Order: sequence, then structure tokens, then C-alpha cells
Amino acid sequence: MNWVVTIYAALLFFLLTPSVLVRLPPNGGKYTVAAFHGLVFALVFHFTHKTVWQLSMGLSAPIHKKEGMENEKKEKEHQQ
Repeated sequence: MNWVVTIYAALLFFLLTPSVLVRLPPNGGKYTVAAFHGLVFALVFHFTHKTVWQLSMGLSAPIHKKEGMENEKKEKEHQQ
């Protein structure tokens, strides 16, 4: 895991802590609210962490070639 994703997870955790942005369910008990916010965090992180990872790799690292791409390119050049 890279630092951008780690910072993203920490920021997301902070924002989804009960009573920071919202408290759901409003009249729930301590454990019900904590469990609900944990579930929301898990779902948001699950569906967004790959996008954050890809964006961070695009910003900080050169474009990586996929395995086998170099060989295919050489084969095409030899055929011509």
C-alpha cells in the first residue's frame, strides 16, 4: 500500500467517525452507531480504494508496461 492510499484511509476513517459529519442512525445506541459507521467506511473504502491507488500511481510513478507488451512489439517489428 502506498502513502496516498494510507492517508486516504485515515482521512476517510476520520470523516466517517460518528458525529464528525453525521450520526446515523440518529437515535441509535453507541454500538449500533459505531457498527453502522464501520459498515459505511468499509463499503466506501471497498469501492474507492482502487481508484485512489490508480490516481496516486499516475501522479507519482512512470507508466508501467504490462507484462508481455515488449515482446509483442518486437514481434510486430520483425514481421514487417
